[in-house]
Amino acid sequence: MDPRACEIEGAHSHWRDPQAARRQTSLQIGCGIGGSSEIALQAIRPRELALGGKTQVWRGDEARITLAWSLAHRHVAAAWRRSGAGLMLVASAPLAGDWVVHANLGHQRDELLRRRSTIWALAAEHTGLGGGGRWQPMAEVFGDDRGRPWASAALRVGLWPDRLFVDASLARQLGGANSRLATAGFKLAF
Repeated sequence: MDPRACEIEGAHSHWRDPQAARRQTSLQIGCGIGGSSEIALQAIRPRELALGGKTQVWRGDEARITLAWSLAHRHVAAAWRRSGAGLMLVASAPLAGDWVVHANLGHQRDELLRRRSTIWALAAEHTGLGGGGRWQPMAEVFGDDRGRPWASAALRVGLWPDRLFVDASLARQLGGANSRLATAGFKLAF
């Protein structure tokens, strides 16, 4: 984001597998702070706060590499405890036509479970179909070194050009695990 440009994002997710189900709701505000960087604060229900940021470390004519980080704290037993930390490199480049490809590789630590994971993702998103490019389909394969990968399809719709978007996604864990994830969200840029 440009310096002093901000976004408010909200999301709701519903994850389920054969043994359990879990819901999560979050609200985030992020702003550009200059130096090709942005910072964001996210409230995650139930009882978690996350601070994150991104810095573009390289930009070519159309490709770029970004470093993203996050630190999270959760309210546990009447106290706030560090619950997680992550660091990720994101490479983005144009693909055929109006598609952009993103490749992510990173490390994540769950402090409460004392578990480390290598995380990865490969995604493609369309820059916009239809009048004004308001329909933006996406597809992603993602996972970590602890389980089977996931496949996801998503759609973002621009309701107010470059200002207000809504999105939804459906994901399924591959390999017969029968785990599913559904999300819905919005973004308001100002």
